[in-house]
Amino acid sequence: MNTALLSAAATALTAKAALSGPVDQGQPQLEAAVEPAPSIVGDDARVRPDHLYSRALVHKILVEAAARHQVDAKLVLALAYWESGWDQSRVSETGAVGLMQVQPETATEAGPALLGREVNLDDPYDNADVGVAILRQDMAAFNGPQQGLAAYYQGPTSLKADGMFPDTQQYVEGILDLASRMNP
Repeated sequence: MNTALLSAAATALTAKAALSGPVDQGQPQLEAAVEPAPSIVGDDARVRPDHLYSRALVHKILVEAAARHQVDAKLVLALAYWESGWDQSRVSETGAVGLMQVQPETATEAGPALLGREVNLDDPYDNADVGVAILRQDMAAFNGPQQGLAAYYQGPTSLKADGMFPDTQQYVEGILDLASRMNP
């Protein structure tokens, strides 16, 4: 648990430092977005080099998904950056895929339930679409962004049963802080 807390704190500091720099074309200078530090998604994260997308395209995909699902674009950008460093090729040690770090099992259920179709998590458009749809559902079920983010990270069942874990609280605070600095 201490490793997770230290990793979350390091990620928050890295992201905060990256976002306090100059702004270019309305987008924060996120050097780590090209090659995210392993601490963003875990030291055992795998990178699939065959799936590379430009930061500009990823930014556009995330903002469009936010608009489709009526979720604050700043929040979506921050969540995706925290989860994957805006790197569609990321796969976590637990198997979560892409920009929004969606578990394949979750996508299998959420795609048809929330989007009315199956999704391909390797496609950044589908990944963003299903991830933002899940976030919107969590925010609606838990009455707002703070608890919605907690459900996205910890899982709705665990959040209801156990309350917010300390690492979940750090996750939520880090993303909300990051969102306040994003330029959609």
